[in-house]
Formats: sequence, structure tokens, C-alpha cells
Amino acid sequence: MKHFKAIAAMSLNRVIGAGNRIPWHYPEDFKWFREKTIGNIVVMGRKTFESLGKPLPNRKNLILTRHPRQLIRRHPAIFGQYKEWRGGRNLKQHQYQLNLIRLDGNRNEDIRIFSSLKLLDPEEFPDQIFICGGAQVYEQLLPRCSDLYLTLVKAEYQGDAFFPPFENRFVLVEEVRDTPDFKILHYRHKMLQSEEST
Repeated sequence: MKHFKAIAAMSLNRVIGAGNRIPWHYPEDFKWFREKTIGNIVVMGRKTFESLGKPLPNRKNLILTRHPRQLIRRHPAIFGQYKEWRGGRNLKQHQYQLNLIRLDGNRNEDIRIFSSLKLLDPEEFPDQIFICGGAQVYEQLLPRCSDLYLTLVKAEYQGDAFFPPFENRFVLVEEVRDTPDFKILHYRHKMLQSEEST
């Protein structure tokens, strides 16, 4: 069975964002994020997508929003580079999925917009799927993640978005990197970890 993976960065006081921005800047951590997610699928909420200002390149971008058409109308500079393929479709209970492809045919940068988490099934995708924000998306999808790659920033920051509690569900399996400013930790879901050890 295939699972989601989560990738995140938080401060010692669990801050992940301030005013829809990341309150620190560590190029080495951004490079790690890029290397881990490149060629795969990234899932993010509308606010996270809008804070980036564009889809992440060389990755398929899955955006969660209750108002897909409204998001597209609000950002013509971004979505003008894409056309619909396979059309948008209404599903049961008015759930919605909209598929977009770049006009230059670059299938590595498809965008899919979902109106409901219920439409996200990792089995439908051949690549790894990384959940990358924001706080509400992490809170809802962490229980469905097999792995968590967490950058722990070694400082406290002021912010208005916080990483949800995860410690009761995950166990630390590896310290990927340790720098003076942050460390990168790899956690596994306890249920999967116990299954693998039996």
C-alpha cells in the first residue's frame, strides 16, 4: 500500500510560517527540499501555493482549495501558462478536480487542483507524493503519511502558523543532517515501523 510523505520545517516553538512567509532563510535547507521533491509530486494548500507565487518547477503540483476556479481567476499570470486537459469534473458530493498542463507540453509541471482531500489517493500516482504545507494540510494528512522529513530550526521565531503535534504517531529513525542552524530528521509512522520490524 502506498502512502503520502510529509516534508516540513519548523522552529523550536513549532512555527512554520509568519504572514504566509517562512521566517528564516537557509539556502542549504531549500536545496535539500528541492533535491528530495524534484521529479515527484508536491501537495499544498492554497495559501502555501500563493506564498510561493508559482508552481514548483520540475514537480507535479497538487493544490487543495475549496474554490478551484476562483484561484485560477485570481492568478492569470500563473495559470495563463496552462490549459485544461481531461477537463475539470464534478464528482460525488460536489467534489472537484481540475487538471492543467503547461502550454509548452511539459508534463513534469502539471497542476492538479482538488476541492477535497477525499480525492487524493496516493495509489493513483506513480511518483512519491510529498505534503508540504500549510498547517491545516499537515494536520489533516499527517495521519496518512508513512514518513516525515522535518527540518528543525535551532531557534524560536514569532509566527502565526504552527506545525501540528506528530510525536505520538511517528518515531525518529535517522538524523539526516546536523548544521549549526538546523537539523534534518527523518521520522517513520509508528504503525509502519512496527510492521517492518516484525
